[in-house]
Amino acid sequence: MEIMVDASTIICIILNEPEKAKIISLTEEAEIAAPEMISFEIGNALSRIVKKQRLNEEQALKAYSLFESIPIRMVKVDMHRALKISGKYKIYAYDAYYLEASHRIKLPLLTLDKGMKDKAKNMNVELVDLSSVEVPQ
Repeated sequence: MEIMVDASTIICIILNEPEKAKIISLTEEAEIAAPEMISFEIGNALSRIVKKQRLNEEQALKAYSLFESIPIRMVKVDMHRALKISGKYKIYAYDAYYLEASHRIKLPLLTLDKGMKDKAKNMNVELVDLSSVEVPQ
């Protein structure tokens, strides 16, 4: 099985957030895909976290290295379609990239972002449901 993941999912994993165990359990047998710009979004998110002083620079660099160690198949984005999605739903282009790629190549989307989930449902993009995942003890 292949799953499209967004930046919220990756940030959760690399920063040891509460849903990490469920995400790992769900994806350990799956192939992971993401739009090729995800590295820029992860870098931006980490810089925001440093700015808010939740991490220092060394911790952010370590987190980025963890991200780089995750095997992810990078997917090209149809920018014209993504911009149409962005305009239709009044969302940032970064969010539209995940929706466009998931919809076009028919991959279920794993996101922790409620707004993204709502837009995905509206577009008939299959979502991966973490609530049903049991974490082995």
